[in-house]
Amino acid sequence: MKAIFLTLALFILSNTSYSQEWETVRIDSAVSVKLPKGFNKTEKNDKYSLVAVSPWGTILIFKTPDDPMVTPDIEKDKHLQQYYDDYINNVRTVSTGSVIKDEKNGLLGELKVKDFTLQIDTGSGVLYRNFRLLHASSATYIFEFLYQDLHSQFAVPEKEKFFNSIQVNESLNKKDQFTSDEINSNNAASKKYLYWAIPGGIILLALIVFLVRRRRI
Repeated sequence: MKAIFLTLALFILSNTSYSQEWETVRIDSAVSVKLPKGFNKTEKNDKYSLVAVSPWGTILIFKTPDDPMVTPDIEKDKHLQQYYDDYINNVRTVSTGSVIKDEKNGLLGELKVKDFTLQIDTGSGVLYRNFRLLHASSATYIFEFLYQDLHSQFAVPEKEKFFNSIQVNESLNKKDQFTSDEINSNNAASKKYLYWAIPGGIILLALIVFLVRRRRI
């Protein structure tokens, strides 16, 4: 009997998940994405963050404009690849005990992106934190979808729906992924640009713990 009720509950929740209304959201003139309605957006000092909650996962989006004082010069594809790799290495550094998996390169139109997954053992289950990195139009965009392993059956389709909905302006090409002359002239060889990711990673990990605990209540 309990199994029947559990199956029925999962069926109802899954239908709720698929029937939830999503809408197209323009992050700026370069990037748009579809999100569940009811998201929270914050813009401060030209930085952009967004949190959206679906029945099976949590969506996080961040946009950080290039800063001539700290952003490295990206003049070629190899510099862009190094920029993405350095970000992943930094996530690995601040996420001790977690595992990075499914790392791969991809394209959005003509723009190169980097996807990877951070697998986190929260002590009460496994949490997956899926990333897509995009540098374009003098800014870095970070897209994330978080879900617990026990929700995989329904969360994975939502994750795919989210990442497949990310769109870039068709007029953009790979030259739009390189940094401006102003930034190139600064040549921030010290890679201070990584510092912003360290506190950002700590904040996100705290958010993850909060979300996991909330879902257990």
